[in-house]
Formats: sequence, structure tokens, C-alpha cells
Amino acid sequence: MNSNTAGLVMGAAERLPDVYTFPDLQQMCRPGHKPRRATVEAWARAQRIPYRYDGHGGIWTTRDALNTALGLRKPGTNEDPYDPEDF
Repeated sequence: MNSNTAGLVMGAAERLPDVYTFPDLQQMCRPGHKPRRATVEAWARAQRIPYRYDGHGGIWTTRDALNTALGLRKPGTNEDPYDPEDF
């Protein structure tokens, strides 16, 4: 990578801010540790957090899925106000 493109490369968190990656979920599951995927999956299932496999040996989920599972948001609701000009 040259210096011209170095500033353009973004990690997943910058591209998809509402996605929680496997390292994010590991920290939520056991802060300060790096639990195995099976441990994180068991924790997510116990919390009823839906997740998907990332293809790199981990899992991921979204902020909306996490909030819904934790009772912070009702399923299927869109709390973002809309602007009639959008239509």
C-alpha cells in the first residue's frame, strides 16, 4: 500500500459502524479476556442475540439486533424519524 492510499483504507468499524465484530462480542462476553467462539456463541444464545458467522472463525451481529435482544428496542420498529422530503 502506498502513502496515497493509506488514508483511504478503513476497517470494518468505520465502514459499518452498526456492526459488532467478533472482537467486539468477545469484549462484551468477557471483558478483558479473549473467549473462544463457542463461549461467545453460548453467551449470545443465552442473551437471545441473533448472530451470523463471519467466515474468519468468528461471529458478528448488528446494533439493532443487540438492542432488540436486550429489550432496548422493540422488534420491527424504526425509531429514526423520517423526513417527508425523502419520499
